[in-house]
Amino acid sequence: MTCRDFAAFLLSYADGELAQAEREAFDAHLAICPDCVRYLDQYLETIAAAPEAFDDDRAVDVPADLMHAILASRAS
Repeated sequence: MTCRDFAAFLLSYADGELAQAEREAFDAHLAICPDCVRYLDQYLETIAAAPEAFDDDRAVDVPADLMHAILASRAS
């Protein structure tokens, strides 16, 4: 399996939908490719963090004067 093949199977791997032979090839590639290990880790972290992007409890109140200043600077 190449790195390009690895990327093509990434979603199926994360969803646990790889056939046994594909899973074995995927795991064998991970055993020899530290770049793909990092890529997989980042991919899984992104999937785990995605729901937080829409979590209203994490919203930050931005002072109105700061928002006006930002908008004014973008208009010029």
